[in-house]
Amino acid sequence: MAAERLHLHPVLPDDWESHRDIRLEMLQDAPDAFWFTYADEAVFEEADWRDQIEGAWLVQARDDQGVLGSAGLGTHWELARATTATLFGMYVSPRGRGLGVGEALVRAVLDEARRRGKDHVVLEVAHSNAPAIALYERCGFVPTGLTHPHPRNAELHELEMRVDLSA
Repeated sequence: MAAERLHLHPVLPDDWESHRDIRLEMLQDAPDAFWFTYADEAVFEEADWRDQIEGAWLVQARDDQGVLGSAGLGTHWELARATTATLFGMYVSPRGRGLGVGEALVRAVLDEARRRGKDHVVLEVAHSNAPAIALYERCGFVPTGLTHPHPRNAELHELEMRVDLSA
C-alpha cells in the first residue's frame, strides 16, 4: 500500500458507525485479544457507541476503501500510575496486516500520550499472540514481568508491556 493512501483519523462521536463496525469486527476476528465479547457490544445502540468514543482517545487507520484498524489511549486505572497511559483496543483488519498499519497506530497512540505529558504507556497482550508481541517490541515496548489471567479464557494470561516515553 502506498503510504500516501494510509491516513490516521482521530475518532469523534460522529464517527460512531465506523467505530462500531471496526470494533465488532475485531471482537469477532480476534476474540481472545479483547476483554469484552462480540455479544457484549453487539447490543449497543448509537448512544453507547458515542459514549465509548467520548470516554477515551481513539484513532483509526484508513485508506480509500475504509477503516484498516484502530487503537485507543486511556488513563491507567491505578492512581499510583498517574503519569502512565494505557494502549488498548489495538486491532488491524486482515486487509491491513503486513502494511505498517499496526506501527502507525501504535506511534499515533504514543504521540498522543507524549502530548498529554505521560511518561509511560502500558498494555496487556495475550501471551500466545506472537504477532502482536512482536509489533509492540518493534515499537519499543518491553515486558514488565507482570501477568494477569485472561478474563474469559483460563488457558491464556495477559502479559503487561511498557514503553518509556522519555527514552
